[in-house]
Amino acid sequence: MREDTRPMICPNCGAAMNHHAEKLLHATGRVDEAFVDAVLGGIVEELHTCPACGTGASRRAGTGRSRT
Repeated sequence: MREDTRPMICPNCGAAMNHHAEKLLHATGRVDEAFVDAVLGGIVEELHTCPACGTGASRRAGTGRSRT
């Protein structure tokens, strides 16, 4: 798994978000296959929460792409 040490920025207020957990997701299509961790057999997604406004968001480990 690639480690992303950059803090995730809240899409609502711009504050640095707190990293809470990782979740293993199964690939559902060809696009997802590029992100699969071969050792774990799935996609590692980081879960974050904003301490300022409470917004929750996630991103795939090792990428800058996020999902709210």
